[in-house]
Amino acid sequence: MRRSSLRARSLASVLLTVALPIRPAFAHGFGQRYDLPLPLWLWVGGAAAAVGLSFVVIGLLIKGNPGRADYPRLNLLRWRLGRLLADRRVRLAAQVASVALLLVVVTASFTGDQSPTRNIAPTAIWVMWWVGFAYLSALVGDLWAVVNPWGAIFAWIEALVRRLGVALAFEVRYPSQLGVWPAVVLFAAFAWVELVYTGRTIPARLGVLTMTYSLITWTGMVLFGRAAWLYHGDPFAVAFGTLAKFAPTEVRVTDRAACRRGGVDRAERDGTCINCGECFDRAALSQRELNLRPFGSGLLHTRDVSNSMVVFVLLLLSTVTFDGFTATPAWSRLEGVLFAALAPLGGLRLTVIGSVGLLTSPAVFVLVYLLFARWMARAAGDMLSTGTVTRILVLSLVPIAIAYHLAHYFMYLLIQGQLMIRLASDPFGFGWNLFGTARYRPDIGIVGARFAWYTAVIAIVLGHIIAVYVAHAVALREFPDERAALRSQIPMLVLMVGYTMVSLWIIAQPIVETTPK
Repeated sequence: MRRSSLRARSLASVLLTVALPIRPAFAHGFGQRYDLPLPLWLWVGGAAAAVGLSFVVIGLLIKGNPGRADYPRLNLLRWRLGRLLADRRVRLAAQVASVALLLVVVTASFTGDQSPTRNIAPTAIWVMWWVGFAYLSALVGDLWAVVNPWGAIFAWIEALVRRLGVALAFEVRYPSQLGVWPAVVLFAAFAWVELVYTGRTIPARLGVLTMTYSLITWTGMVLFGRAAWLYHGDPFAVAFGTLAKFAPTEVRVTDRAACRRGGVDRAERDGTCINCGECFDRAALSQRELNLRPFGSGLLHTRDVSNSMVVFVLLLLSTVTFDGFTATPAWSRLEGVLFAALAPLGGLRLTVIGSVGLLTSPAVFVLVYLLFARWMARAAGDMLSTGTVTRILVLSLVPIAIAYHLAHYFMYLLIQGQLMIRLASDPFGFGWNLFGTARYRPDIGIVGARFAWYTAVIAIVLGHIIAVYVAHAVALREFPDERAALRSQIPMLVLMVGYTMVSLWIIAQPIVETTPK
């Protein structure tokens, strides 16, 4: 009756039980649970105390306006290596490789062996792409904007037809009132496939889903133009771009006119445009920058945050939290009760339960965040409206989403990612051995539950501390009074301390041993 809606567990169990000798399915495939040297409540309380202490330190040391746009930057285009990285030929080579990989994955999904462990599609999509690119986006930069194969294919075809004097896109102006709502809807659909849909590891079904997404994406580009759709409507461009706001790299254009010519004005208060590949390509060399910057600097830019973007960020955070919650005994008990109560639905029961849970999670997150935003506005003397507070502070939650992603999926990437070593030699399951690695067997002992636990604790605590700093910096910039800014952050601290405790408890359930000896 118990069905794991956690993709990191469901795919892992399928892959490990088929690819490896049959063995007991322990938490996250570690083979054992970690026996904490101290009670769990001390870990949770200590993490909460660390976040609370960071608020005191930040409040005492950070004064003035640290949230301004002129943070330290180092332009890599001053050196040959930096210019090489930004060279169009290098980007073209990366795009060609990305398109080739997409074609291999789609072809394998339809023509290859339909076993999830013998076909490259499930591992490439769920492990290397979704999990891997999320980390690259957050810790390196917005690489997806460079290698996005759907965007590259459309751009190539568009350039070709323009030479023939034909416009590929209708160039209908994207309705500003839509915001990123299309991306919200499509990301919610993706989350349902990832966490609820039982056919998510079947290659042929993944192929159909990939082609459906392709059709939606290219239709959006035809209607509104490539740049406008990727910025507003594409769920993965928006998701990876949001995570990349935390990253230590950015591309910047100092010519606002180049930004406006692209049909999407993304210029900041100082007139510069950040992380827009379209603008970067159009701008003159003297107006381009490829910068190193402090981690989290991009989260200080809140000019273009709309209500729909608030919902998107909360959806991004809530789905990974729900994913973790489904591994807890509390969810197991709730699922068991609902399974018995919904007997008339037959085989649809688990899907319905998972779907309702997935829909409830972002609704709860949005409601809680709005309540705390109202509290923050009132604590500051209503100098800013609740809606404004909601928009300017939501990006401070992105480090928490990244931290939870690291805590929850990093071990999964290390273990399940090893399957790519074998699948690279035989992507279709035809018995090939192209690179001599077809017989490679993943080592599930590469990491253990202890390593997973300490990684989770460090990631979650650091993520929340960074979030506290970002929220404080933005508040000092946006509120007209420094004392009001500090007062506004007290409710935010309560929210972050509470989420620290909840998230660490959720992470602990499948990893640590909490039963008294």
